[in-house]
Amino acid sequence: PVLIIPFLCSSEFHWLRCLVRSSIYFAVHMPLSEQWQQWLQRRGYSGSAAGPAAEVEDEERHMNGTGSPGAYSNHCGTVVSRAAWGLGNVNGMMKGKAWTPPLQTGVVTVTSLVLLLLLYQICLSLSGPDAEIRQALHNMALVGSPSFNCSALKLKGDKMVVESQHYHTFPSDPHLQTECQSKFQQHCFRKNTQPEHYPPPKFLSLLRRYEAYHEKCTKNHNLTALGIAGDTPPGCKYLVWKPMDGMGNQLLSLVCAFVYSLLTDRVMLIDTSSHIDNYICNPFPSSSWILPNDFPETQLRLQAKRVSTYLDETLKAVQRSSSCNTILPTDLPSFIAAAPKHLHALIICCDAKRDHQFFCPTAQKLFSGANWFFYLSHEYTMPGFYFIPEFREKLNDWFPRHDAFMHVSRYLLNPNNELWAKISLFYKQHMDGVEKLIGIQPRSWKGDYNPSISRQIARCSVEQKLLPKTLQEDKKLASSINGTLEQKRRHNVDVSVLVTSLRAEYRDNLALEYANHPTEGNLVVDVVSASNEGWQKTGDKQHDANAIIDIWLLSFMHELVITPFSTFGSTASGLAGNVPFVFINYGLDKVLEPACGKTNAGGPCFIVYPKEQPCDLDPARSSIFDPNDKVPEVKLCHFNPGLGIVSA
Repeated sequence: PVLIIPFLCSSEFHWLRCLVRSSIYFAVHMPLSEQWQQWLQRRGYSGSAAGPAAEVEDEERHMNGTGSPGAYSNHCGTVVSRAAWGLGNVNGMMKGKAWTPPLQTGVVTVTSLVLLLLLYQICLSLSGPDAEIRQALHNMALVGSPSFNCSALKLKGDKMVVESQHYHTFPSDPHLQTECQSKFQQHCFRKNTQPEHYPPPKFLSLLRRYEAYHEKCTKNHNLTALGIAGDTPPGCKYLVWKPMDGMGNQLLSLVCAFVYSLLTDRVMLIDTSSHIDNYICNPFPSSSWILPNDFPETQLRLQAKRVSTYLDETLKAVQRSSSCNTILPTDLPSFIAAAPKHLHALIICCDAKRDHQFFCPTAQKLFSGANWFFYLSHEYTMPGFYFIPEFREKLNDWFPRHDAFMHVSRYLLNPNNELWAKISLFYKQHMDGVEKLIGIQPRSWKGDYNPSISRQIARCSVEQKLLPKTLQEDKKLASSINGTLEQKRRHNVDVSVLVTSLRAEYRDNLALEYANHPTEGNLVVDVVSASNEGWQKTGDKQHDANAIIDIWLLSFMHELVITPFSTFGSTASGLAGNVPFVFINYGLDKVLEPACGKTNAGGPCFIVYPKEQPCDLDPARSSIFDPNDKVPEVKLCHFNPGLGIVSA
């Protein structure tokens, strides 16, 4: 009977009608079915005149080949007599003493209730709120080789992806090819896929070496026991990352922690409290980046010596044995060997100790002696790495265009298949084939709606020619254009605008403006959002998943407008690899000044950065007094607070 459910619950029916229809079907038809009657017969419920014994004898006779030509075998392989199971016998059975009406009603009622529960779950899965996403995940197109045409993913156009675009080695095992589809499919959704945006060859070689190193230092090792003891296997050292604050802060901090691990030859491991594996694929092909569940991260981190404390103690030790603050080259190995087994760096905006000597050259040499390094930060610390000569040389070698964040994030932050299905489905529905894609990220700091920000969004979009101007003055002209515009709107969209904000009003106001008015050039503008949470709920699984979806969708846009101070928008621009526009005088309604301007750094900015920072253990030239003039790769961000990395 369950086989009939798909026909009763086809997608054209509401789930409640599905339940009613199915219940009626089972209540009417189940008592008459051959298999149902046969089940009852085996248990002695029968209304035949000869009684159960005669019917069993008749069935045995047919099974032995001695029955009448009226015998047949049903689809279950059981020999059944037409005489025994004809409609007359069914009616007789229904009237028999053993199969009384109360018993019939009771059995049918209980069976129907059980089936109702089953049907409820089935119908919900067919018509629930996530049914479209589940169907998209089920139907998601796959690619079977490292080079492919994006039309294989049912995308419009003939865009080609070649092997040299991939950050990950394309696996030969078909099962592994489908484990994390975003690793290989992401290039189909991006605009900047020219050869200059391909992964640098030296960076790819570095990744392959690191992946082998990660496997060597994590597989077949008791990381919990090693961490507690402060020990390491030969040739291995570790960095432990823990998240802080919202998803934008977490992702940019994770990227910086990984780059720092590459610079210092450490294996990066993630504390289980991050739950990052709920959203992001494990980037490493043969080993995990998640620490064991029993690893006492908090205990070990709080017991570890702070960077600032360790450097202060080292400075005092140097001063006791020397007339100057610098460590002699001959003494440096002994200082490194005496470093604590555990060290803890806390680089956040509002910390009084300010571990900013972290960015001094000698400090980094000393840190190399620590076996376990605990990295806790919500800042984009990568610009500070350029202040360390050894690190700067490596970064310029690996990333000649100064685009480390773009390449590392595309390697490291790939959404899992469930999130990727939602991302790709939304893209196909609203952005695929659209000539111009604009992303706007208005941040609601207090969770409230500010009408002046809506006005600033509209002004910025027109001032920077991101969106066409709407026509409102000439009503006669507007009326004549509306007919043509309405016809065009049915067929195609010229500009798709993705608005990502906690508040839906910013999307709705912009959408109404372009829905109710024609535009210069008769362009059709579609304004959409993937989610509107209302307020920030960091730690909520669905909220964090929506944040990652929004960040990735923003990264597919051709142009971005982001909010100053917001790591959410700047993380998306870094992943996109483009230099965004930034709102100026955000929310202040200064209509005589530009609403937004193009910044100079592609990606996040180091908001509370080191300045007037002495490097006590180094020569004076190593101190960070004016970071804007320290190295050419790092400059103060335009229209956004902090230090950024400017493109070559």
